[in-house]
Amino acid sequence: MNRRTTLAAIAASILLVSLELPARDAAAQSIKSVAGTYTIVSVPAYGANARGRMTLGADGRYSIVLARATLPKFASNSRIKGTADEYKAVVEGSIAHYGTYTIDDGGKAITYNIEASTFPNFDATSQKRALKVAGDLLTYTVTTPSAGGPGGNDVVWKRIK
Repeated sequence: MNRRTTLAAIAASILLVSLELPARDAAAQSIKSVAGTYTIVSVPAYGANARGRMTLGADGRYSIVLARATLPKFASNSRIKGTADEYKAVVEGSIAHYGTYTIDDGGKAITYNIEASTFPNFDATSQKRALKVAGDLLTYTVTTPSAGGPGGNDVVWKRIK
């Protein structure tokens, strides 16, 4: 093989590899790559400065807890002796669920297999959500909000280092 043929072969190989990289990057998300602990950045349903943690285990198990920035303290100082208004504020301003998860569609979706939730209608259901990962940010789109209404709400999490 002469030098010109060798250089052409190398250039062709580089071009083929560079054309394949975007497809590999899009498919790069896996349980292993997203596993970690995250803090909430943005969740429209709970307003500015919402509080929350999400843990995605390398074993395929997860837990999520979300709450508005401010929830009322119970005047009775007992969670089983709250007023109707206190209970309403807590139910409307928080959610938690846990179970197992999978990364699907070549890394473009996350499916939560919910074992239990503070919203019982989610118990024993599965929810598939569009997934995007950029650096330390993980974003998924909620298609079935627990408060009802239209879906399409992006929830943004940041990995805790």
